[in-house]
Amino acid sequence: MRRLGWLGFVLFFLPQAHAIPIQPRQVASELRIDPRTVRVKLSNLGRVMLIKGTDLALSLAKKPELGSVRADEWVVDCKRSLIIQPLTGKSRKIPRSGILIESLSGILSINEHRFREQVVVYPKDLESPYDESVRKNPQCLVVNHINVERYLESVVNGEFNSHWSPPAVEAQVIAARTYALYQMKAMRRDRGRVYDVESTQKDQVYLGLDSADPKGAKLVAKTKGMILVAKNSHNLDPIKAFYHASCGGWTELPQDVWGKKFKGFTKKVRDPYCVHAPSFHWDYQMSFAAIEEKIAHGIAVDSANRKVWPSAYTQHPRRWTLSKIAAIGGGVDEIRRKDHSMIASAHADDSDPRVQDLVFQFIDRKDPQKKLKVKMNAYQARNWLGPAQLKSTLFTLSIDGRTVKFKGRGSGHGVGLCQWGAKRMGELGFTRDQILAHYYPGVKIARIW
Repeated sequence: MRRLGWLGFVLFFLPQAHAIPIQPRQVASELRIDPRTVRVKLSNLGRVMLIKGTDLALSLAKKPELGSVRADEWVVDCKRSLIIQPLTGKSRKIPRSGILIESLSGILSINEHRFREQVVVYPKDLESPYDESVRKNPQCLVVNHINVERYLESVVNGEFNSHWSPPAVEAQVIAARTYALYQMKAMRRDRGRVYDVESTQKDQVYLGLDSADPKGAKLVAKTKGMILVAKNSHNLDPIKAFYHASCGGWTELPQDVWGKKFKGFTKKVRDPYCVHAPSFHWDYQMSFAAIEEKIAHGIAVDSANRKVWPSAYTQHPRRWTLSKIAAIGGGVDEIRRKDHSMIASAHADDSDPRVQDLVFQFIDRKDPQKKLKVKMNAYQARNWLGPAQLKSTLFTLSIDGRTVKFKGRGSGHGVGLCQWGAKRMGELGFTRDQILAHYYPGVKIARIW
């Protein structure tokens, strides 16, 4: 493939004599970053991306005045940080400031996954002081700039289901919009950040246009501009509206999960509505050897949470063998399978059924007299051991030889709205506002546009 220097690179983006005339309003002349545009980091698109659309316009994200080049297909080679025009075979290095791509139709596809509005492609070696994974990821950093309301149309079926009862979906849309706006405000304090949310469970599952449908779009439109703010707030600052799959009968406070308080979360809520959730009850077991492997992997990739592990272990993890594991706090209480009849007794108090910490005890393989004990936050330990299997921190554990048996309830961190509980509340006739008041007792609904 032909490569050109800087002059050729600039010329690549100058208007071409043979280009189809284009109206300025049909394709944005600059990258949209405004209060209603969310920047979504896309995931799992592959190391080589085929980008297709009707008359795709490609320009420098930070220098749109240089003009654009248009074609119906572009190929991105993430390994070499190149963007290639298949028709001519010409290739260009992707600049660190990114390349903006959008379509006259408003829709483009990346490896057959459809997205709306604008997409920015950054080189894979983009140095990022805020996210170590960006530097190490073999894929390109791809960010979708899209209107918040259109973004939510896709989140509906990524996170829950548009065919659930309308009050439940509306409540979850409001929570999702609030979460997105909180992230937009928080992330943009750092001008070095190029995205606000990720498209995975780390933030909110976003699958692009493929997951949007008319029913979900209608419910998003019905709640347009509605967000949650703290009851005692005198402004329209959105709370960080956490939500999760199933609370297991009891919601949690943010400070007991992440060690930090967030506005709008005032108490834990006893929840009788998610008893029919698929993961309301679960069992899981792990061998000591498997736990040792998970810990070693966590230490290798999670720089933030390996700080609680002493250097004696992190420098020589193979030297130690796990001898004991214990849970601090928690204990699973029984929840009767009676839904609305229990609402009168639903409450929150100072007790907490969730495990707060896990304590790992090790013995030196060379000198059995030497022992090592490490206490780790249960939520972070769960992420190391496998959150898909160890579904929540609402569990008890027992030891059988060199195997740990977990018996628990619920799925997710337990903070904020319980999705399966909200689903059931909607089926029982509760309104959108009643559902939100139940899971977020310290907030009120406001409309920002």
